[in-house]
Amino acid sequence: MNEFIEAAQNLSEQLLPILGVAVLICLMIFLIHLTRTVKSLNKTIDKTSTTVDLANQSIEKAQAPLDTVVKISKTVDSVHDAAVNAVKTTKDYVVTNFDEIKNKYFNKEQKEKETREPSPDDIIND
Repeated sequence: MNEFIEAAQNLSEQLLPILGVAVLICLMIFLIHLTRTVKSLNKTIDKTSTTVDLANQSIEKAQAPLDTVVKISKTVDSVHDAAVNAVKTTKDYVVTNFDEIKNKYFNKEQKEKETREPSPDDIIND
């Protein structure tokens, strides 16, 4: 049993430095790949940043026409509200003063008939 332990000790003394070097090489390869990935990610983020900046510029260019559209829309709304209010006010006036309007109209027609000179047809028909 002692011989086995001594043989294992000799084997491990020879293998441990070799395995350590192998692990270090694997770790270095991993770090190299990680560095390349981070650099690639950095380039991608820079490209994305440029794209976002272009998109922001496009949005800013589109903002002025959109502001104009909003102003026009508000103007159209106010004109519509004024027209509705005018029609409503006219309707309310006509409804509340219908009898007076009717009397004025019929009185005007009667006065026109009275002041009008008789035409030859009126004289013949009478």
